[in-house]
Amino acid sequence: MTNTLAQWHAEHVNFAKLLDILDAQLDLLHRGDSPHYELMQDIMFYMTHYADIVHHPLEDVAFARIKVREQSAAATIDELTKQHLQLHKLGDDLVRSLGDIANGSIALRASVVGPARTYVQTLRNHMDIEETKILPMAEKLLSGADWTAITKAVEHFEDPLFGRNTAKQYAAIQEHLARVA
Repeated sequence: MTNTLAQWHAEHVNFAKLLDILDAQLDLLHRGDSPHYELMQDIMFYMTHYADIVHHPLEDVAFARIKVREQSAAATIDELTKQHLQLHKLGDDLVRSLGDIANGSIALRASVVGPARTYVQTLRNHMDIEETKILPMAEKLLSGADWTAITKAVEHFEDPLFGRNTAKQYAAIQEHLARVA
């Protein structure tokens, strides 16, 4: 139980690091400078292929169990569940837009800056609610049997960026994190 919560918290910390990098690249883009597009694309690919496929679905299963035990959390949980879907769509759109810019298909930087800022702010707010309201509630309300069912409900794979074996496609992110550490 606490292992899963500790993992989710650690993932939130890692996601926040990536959002910081994305924000810095967006600042460059907004000023008219050249950001590191590959780095931005890698971050968004990771977010749409790890956070959206492993992290959020596991949370959704936990949310459903919390909602059964704590009716006062229903509105917050419903909103967070909707945000998972919204974040997935925003992330996919951003991956496509960054790819278009990198390929020279889009000339308007503003077409990326606004949506990317929305993605970053939405995810930051989302994680804050989870950290301050939902994770403490999960620790209090969910049993060992709940956590077993939660982890069995969604196929889990090792984090390809922050796990033991970093995937080669995330080399630009790893290099950037090493430089800023």
